[in-house]
Amino acid sequence: MTPISTPFTGGEHNRMMCWGMAVLAAVVIGWIGIPASQAAAPDQTPRDLTQTFITVSSAFQKAHPSDRAQALANLVERAQQRHSVLSSLIEQDPKEFLHVAVPEKLRASLPDAAKSFVEQEVELEGTLEVYHEDYEATSRFLYKLQTPGGRFGLNFASDAPQLLTGSRVRVKGMRLTHMLALDSGTTSVTTLALTMPLVSGAQKTLVLMVNFSDKAATFTLDTLRARVFTTASDYDKENSYDQAWLTGDAFGPLTIALSSTVCDYSTLASQAKSAATNAGVQLSNYNRYVFVFPKNFCGWWGLGTVGGNPSQAWINDNPQLRVIAHEMGHNFGLYHSHSLDCGSTVIGSTCTTSDYGDTVDVMGTSNGHFNAFQKERLGWLNSSVTPPITMAQGSGQYLIDAFEPKGSTSKALKVLKSTDSTTGKKTWYYVEFRQPIGVDSWISGNANLTNGVVIHTGSESSANSSYLLDMTPATTSWSDPALTVGQTFQDATTGVTITPSSIDTVNKKAVVAVNVSAPACVPNVPQVAITPSNGVVVPPGGMASYTLTVANTDSSTCSAGNFSVAISAQSGWTTSASPVALTLSPGASGSSSLQLASPTALPDGMYDVPVTVTNPASNKGVSGNAKYVVGVACAHANPTVVLSPGNGPTVTAGATVTYTASITNHDSTGCGGESFAVQGTVPQSFREAVSPTALTLSPGQTATVGFSVTAPRKKLATGSYSVSVTATNSGFPTYMGTGTATVNLAALR
Repeated sequence: MTPISTPFTGGEHNRMMCWGMAVLAAVVIGWIGIPASQAAAPDQTPRDLTQTFITVSSAFQKAHPSDRAQALANLVERAQQRHSVLSSLIEQDPKEFLHVAVPEKLRASLPDAAKSFVEQEVELEGTLEVYHEDYEATSRFLYKLQTPGGRFGLNFASDAPQLLTGSRVRVKGMRLTHMLALDSGTTSVTTLALTMPLVSGAQKTLVLMVNFSDKAATFTLDTLRARVFTTASDYDKENSYDQAWLTGDAFGPLTIALSSTVCDYSTLASQAKSAATNAGVQLSNYNRYVFVFPKNFCGWWGLGTVGGNPSQAWINDNPQLRVIAHEMGHNFGLYHSHSLDCGSTVIGSTCTTSDYGDTVDVMGTSNGHFNAFQKERLGWLNSSVTPPITMAQGSGQYLIDAFEPKGSTSKALKVLKSTDSTTGKKTWYYVEFRQPIGVDSWISGNANLTNGVVIHTGSESSANSSYLLDMTPATTSWSDPALTVGQTFQDATTGVTITPSSIDTVNKKAVVAVNVSAPACVPNVPQVAITPSNGVVVPPGGMASYTLTVANTDSSTCSAGNFSVAISAQSGWTTSASPVALTLSPGASGSSSLQLASPTALPDGMYDVPVTVTNPASNKGVSGNAKYVVGVACAHANPTVVLSPGNGPTVTAGATVTYTASITNHDSTGCGGESFAVQGTVPQSFREAVSPTALTLSPGQTATVGFSVTAPRKKLATGSYSVSVTATNSGFPTYMGTGTATVNLAALR
């Protein structure tokens, strides 16, 4: 469950969008009872376009059949305009895309010509692909879903899933062409089968040196082979305590047709593999592929799948240890190692994070060892065949060995920081004693690191939760993050105190004192969700129902919270919440039923009704919107046709039987009148006539047509013959109904 809006206690990190202020204006306009589509604006925002589309859709549904063609043309034009803008929005701001998505009930009522341009609520199953683009100062994740129906890009409004390439998942979101927008990784993704990293033993690696059609590499194949299979392999072997290393070979250079002016990692990999196959390389002998190429149009210096079998890594003109080891870390299944900067304090309520901020970890900014949290995830620490991590069971003195050498002694200390009240997942402090040994020789001369302990935090619920803490916040540098003898780190919130009692740089051992006391109550912003999340479509003044779900995320030591529910509607709206207050223990959830009805004169459009949940005792709260859509949600249905009499009279050859066909339009009341084509069907040699052959019926309306059947003059076998009348919706021909009757033919005398 994810919060639906910005907490009172701080601003939400939002992407800067060129239409941001215009969207805000659209909300305000909508609030005073005027759809944003009616406001003059030189450039329509996604919200404006949706408002206009809803209005035009309603006009189409209400149009007389004689005006339907023009109404359809207008609807399709508006759908195309909106589609063009939303095709960019879904990647740039998936949260706003989801907000302006039309409810599925409205989409279902659209004609096929317009429906193809409108987002669709879907549920797909497939194999997840996770890519991580590494730039010099920033990075981003790319998510793809491979399904039997094609490959889709996934864009998350919040909390992307921390899964590995190759995981089988089921996703729920809004689809527009080949892209999906999803609410969050926790609410929109279900893991069906988890793929774990293959990080034990020889990692069979194929390195392909690639030249573009217009540019060749400046490094040699021998240099590349040594960087990967000597330097990087030795790095991994030391890091894993002899559990994993790289084996394989490098081939090239392979010249591909792709130009360096193009950034297309998928095509690059495909063409490189084809060139290698043509050169006699057996790709199936390897489960890790590394593509190294001259600098191209891509701005990143490295790209890697997060996990995967086979995994893939792309090195952009920089085959250095840090780059290779970093991207291989992604291939092993690791996310970045970050830093946590809380200003003048080590840890606090107001902190910033840095993506590559960990200055002692190659998944951050150094050439150093993976930290203890990362190694534990890979099974390189705390498994049955790797060195242990000591679990602090309470207050006491704990001995840990230097982090780098292999052996059977403890390489880190793990201290419980907190337990998530809603999930039960734990967050830990990881304490390491780093020494200038092997890969970590770079810290030689750094008295802070060699004479102290390094502390990270990591959560078992989040692969992307590795944070280096700064134990010297008075300095601006991150070259001195260690806690040295004579210093104490205290987390008053969790009741944890960590003190290095002694550091032995000769015997490479450290003694760390841990004191655990009762943690303080930590009030947190509640988590809130409103369903249906995609809104309710009603006529003006219609009553819409929602379910508000509230989760108390306060720490476990807090008492039960009393959460008030308030709906802030404008004058003329009718609202209710039941109950208006929820008493919830930490980790517990409860729900309230919301009822909303707009003024009867409200124009068609999309309206946001603010809903606020607050805990007055802690002044923690969150606000969001119930999505209320005024429009025509037409639900077409098959008409019914009833023939009378059902069992016709007995006639002789050449005689005519007359029936009455009663035709009823069963479309919902939101639909306009529809034209129905009427046609009779009789056995061979019979003749039929229908009058009239077309009817226009409003929803629920019934009309009759005459149906005559004339028996052939030639001699036929006596008995009963079936006849029928079919009514077809002319505007939506998939909707039709048929009524049947019989005519009995007597023998000629």
